[in-house]
Amino acid sequence: MLGPLFSRVSFLFAFGLAVSLLMVARSQVGGDQLDMLARGWLFTHGDWLQFGMTTSANGKTPGGLTSLLAGLPLLVWRDYRSPALLILLSHVVGYALLDRTVRGLLTRTERLLFAVLYWLNPWRLYHSAFVWNSNWEFLLGAVHLWTVHRQRRSPSFSASLLHVLALGAFLQLHSAFVILVLASVLLWWRGYFRPSLPGVALGAGLSALALIPWVQAVVANPALLPGGRGFLLRGLVYVFPMVRGIGYLLRYPSLSFGGTMTEFDFTSVLGREDRVLGPALADIATGLGAASVLASLAAAVWFCRRAWRWRSRFPATAGDRRWLHGYAAWTLVAALVSFALSPTTIMQWQGFSVVHAAVLPLVMWAALLLRTRRRVVAVRLARVHLAAVTALLLCMAVASPMYRRGGRERVGMIVGEDHRMYHELGILRHTAVTVGEKGAWLPDVFRADPAEGR
Repeated sequence: MLGPLFSRVSFLFAFGLAVSLLMVARSQVGGDQLDMLARGWLFTHGDWLQFGMTTSANGKTPGGLTSLLAGLPLLVWRDYRSPALLILLSHVVGYALLDRTVRGLLTRTERLLFAVLYWLNPWRLYHSAFVWNSNWEFLLGAVHLWTVHRQRRSPSFSASLLHVLALGAFLQLHSAFVILVLASVLLWWRGYFRPSLPGVALGAGLSALALIPWVQAVVANPALLPGGRGFLLRGLVYVFPMVRGIGYLLRYPSLSFGGTMTEFDFTSVLGREDRVLGPALADIATGLGAASVLASLAAAVWFCRRAWRWRSRFPATAGDRRWLHGYAAWTLVAALVSFALSPTTIMQWQGFSVVHAAVLPLVMWAALLLRTRRRVVAVRLARVHLAAVTALLLCMAVASPMYRRGGRERVGMIVGEDHRMYHELGILRHTAVTVGEKGAWLPDVFRADPAEGR
């Protein structure tokens, strides 16, 4: 035992923060990172681009927020990792908002479980320490819950203003903003929060004003307009994209990961080529992940049964538990609706803004098991989970592609031309980015073709 609950939560927080800081120091740079850093570098040289990253359906996300979030940290520390530190800070603020909210809604045990399943969640932690626009989704999801809860019983001008400004910021960062917009509409419709109309109006007005420079840029270059690929309701028509999205909602609370997160290579640590340890641990991680999804599935079945009983409009006199259960249920429904509407196949990062809602069913179900005669088994499984997640996080911090230089499935790029940015930000010294033959890949904003974003 680690003492009182506060001490245990604080210990988990400190451990997660230490791992994230190690990841920031070791973070690497690929194409998406170079595209975002290029926007920030241009911002520090007086060129504030009013369009963001390329969307899954082509075109660019609207607005200049991406350039601002990448550029402001570079004014403080001229290093490619400075925007990653700002992203890590956003995760810290997001967790503080979530913990402050759930502290009054969950039991002491559930709050501890939330710290393990959310703050030490490898999906979240892995995406807390490198430069990428999608990594901001965790903060925006936290602001969503906090501002909705603030207006559970009565409108709040400041909370409504912040709520809509967060949605406006999300619009400028990623097309997945639709999930939280739908969640807000559904939660308002079902009576889970009462927004202030003046606050909503002011937030919408300020968000629209921020997009005026982008509108001017689109008029000059229509290729910047997002969209153009796929069609609405593609997830329902082809079924697989929808199933894939549901799979991610089940995997977020689990130890089953996507992409190359567990493509371990310990060559840099061992001092010799790693042909055995990395692949063996990757296979173990895959097995643990598959087994842990079963717990997520069981929790989801339990949760859905209770949520179905609460499908009626939320009564103002209902208790905290019912409110939180309903918030999670309707937020996840919004994610499913968004997956159905999406014109492209769902990718892992499109649900990052609802990871906090996705872990709540497992938190509540696990806490319930700890109060039954199955407590002994539940405690053992919880200890196994904590031990496994600790080992996985440490392995990720030193051996995952995003946090090591070189090795299997490495993160890096061969760029076509040398550029001042690569030297000023230390990219060539610390990452696997190299300068190759002229005509090879370049960050989109350094290309001459206007259709590529400039």
